[in-house]
Amino acid sequence: MTVAPTAQSIRYVKDAVRSQLLYGELGESYVPRSAILNYNLIPTEALPDSAKHLAFRANCLMDPYYLGTVVLKRNLMSRASDKRRNLHYIMCLIVLKDGLKEGIEIPRDHLKTTVYCEIYPIWRALPFGHLEEDFFSTIGFSDLFIEWMRRAHNQDIRILVVSETIKNAVKIGGRVANHYESNDLFRQLFFDILPTEKETWTTDSLHQRRTSAGRGQGEGTFDFIGVGAALQSRHYDVVIQDDLIGREARRSAVVMADAIDYHQILAGATNFDPNNPGKDFDEIVVGNRWSHDDLNSYIRREENYFSWTTHSALGGCCSLHPIQVPIFPEAFTKQKLMRWKHRLGSYHFSCQFLNIPIDPAKKKFTISDFRYFSLERTNSALSIPKEPKEMPWKKLLVFDSIVHPQQYRTIIRHHVAEGDVEDDIFPRYLDRYLITDPNHSGEHPDRLLTVGGRGRHAILVVGIQHNPRRIYILDQWAEACKIERYVEKLLFYAIKWKLRRVHAEADFGQKYLLYHFNYYIQANYKKHPELEGIVMEPLKSQRRSANEKQIRIDNTIPLVERHEVWLDANNCADFREEAEKYGQQKTTIDLLDCFGYVPQLAPIEIHNEEDVGEFMEKQRSAFARRMASVA
Repeated sequence: MTVAPTAQSIRYVKDAVRSQLLYGELGESYVPRSAILNYNLIPTEALPDSAKHLAFRANCLMDPYYLGTVVLKRNLMSRASDKRRNLHYIMCLIVLKDGLKEGIEIPRDHLKTTVYCEIYPIWRALPFGHLEEDFFSTIGFSDLFIEWMRRAHNQDIRILVVSETIKNAVKIGGRVANHYESNDLFRQLFFDILPTEKETWTTDSLHQRRTSAGRGQGEGTFDFIGVGAALQSRHYDVVIQDDLIGREARRSAVVMADAIDYHQILAGATNFDPNNPGKDFDEIVVGNRWSHDDLNSYIRREENYFSWTTHSALGGCCSLHPIQVPIFPEAFTKQKLMRWKHRLGSYHFSCQFLNIPIDPAKKKFTISDFRYFSLERTNSALSIPKEPKEMPWKKLLVFDSIVHPQQYRTIIRHHVAEGDVEDDIFPRYLDRYLITDPNHSGEHPDRLLTVGGRGRHAILVVGIQHNPRRIYILDQWAEACKIERYVEKLLFYAIKWKLRRVHAEADFGQKYLLYHFNYYIQANYKKHPELEGIVMEPLKSQRRSANEKQIRIDNTIPLVERHEVWLDANNCADFREEAEKYGQQKTTIDLLDCFGYVPQLAPIEIHNEEDVGEFMEKQRSAFARRMASVA
């Protein structure tokens, strides 16, 4: 026998649904993420036209990424089929949650405004009433998911979008308005919220058609303002702060303080839920970094209830994005990012594309203390090597960089610094060392970055001159790659610089590397005899504390301060960048870690003129006494 549902039985069911909700520290309730993300889009390809309307509309309600790519036609968004590598799908998932207090750092030109100020506000304003509840219930969605849909969507919602200037805010408003005015598919699917002549529709305030309960609100469905606009008598359910910090704020402490102050007082322009008094208003702060003391730094320090998501244009930011792999390859290749880095400079690129602001107060190396040289060819040396019939470099075709020695010598030509002129020298007169440190942690780079760790294999070739003391960074390489390529690179640099020893840290990493190193040599030395005799030697590592690596690197800072460290001006970008960021949060130290072993390999040998003169005087005196005794 079928029993018609009564009001009491329906209330029991709703109470059972609420019992599955989670509760925050202030008593506010929220739907667990496991329920929110437990949805599958409705396939539309095989549906008749009469049913596609319902499927399209339901998919838009479930998934803002679907709304953005299919209905709003944001064609520049990533379409990667692997959702774990689809940046914009991930960006949409971040804000699918109750109790939204989200700080989101996305690199410049990665469509953060499109996702969070255009697609997401429209998604929140989509209607979800009794008809939608019945439809989702009929096709098998749980009451808990329907509860989430009811919370996420509100035809009467009031959303405030704040930008650095009113001009920027109005531009965002124009993009939102265009969908209501000109997007045919959107207008067909959501005809019931299209504004009529009764609704306010201006450049900075858009009122979609609301229910009878929401028509008396003075705020728009979407209001757009710049920093500094009056907030009196405004009450919003959602506040989105998009790129509040710009160039002027970075250059002026007063402007920066004003932007932070405005973020603070935005809380007074929000609404509250009388049925859930612990629930705070939904808030998103989105942008890229401008400095170490910007708005995001303030929020991290003072408002610890915010959740933070940070992405770097070159990856290494999280478990989904491998290091040195662009996260938005549809728009930025690694080569393009490197060109932009050269143009912007390390500081601006680090802030705006890597979201790693550099704090001058925390830096340990002073970049101006480094000295620079260039490796140049000369045909005027007394001895010029003749090219043999068959060079080993020609036979090592496995290497991606082939060296073809010609009839010339390579010299180190020092750049003039502070009026000091140094004579040219030959690299062959230096004590040369190849130092390597493998990425042997077995952990993903994103965790290592948070503690100042490494995510790449690293190789450093240094040359030491003892009198006067000079340390030359002759070659460098760091890359997250397979062990076979890493070993090939080690042997390539060993042969290139005529080195028979490879120095590696004496721990588990050196042991596993030694196995692959020896295996490669044994497998290839008959075909490439120049590999025979190259050996790996251990470096001493105390590992007595978690900071042992930092201590080792810190011990090299005085070498730089005494202007003893020289970098190849044409091949020092990675090393210089690590030195510039060292001491900051989230920075790789692969090459610096190798550099920290230099004092162990090259003990100090300093002889000043006074010591030499005293030694020679003793020798002359001893010689004179011996001659006198013979006479």
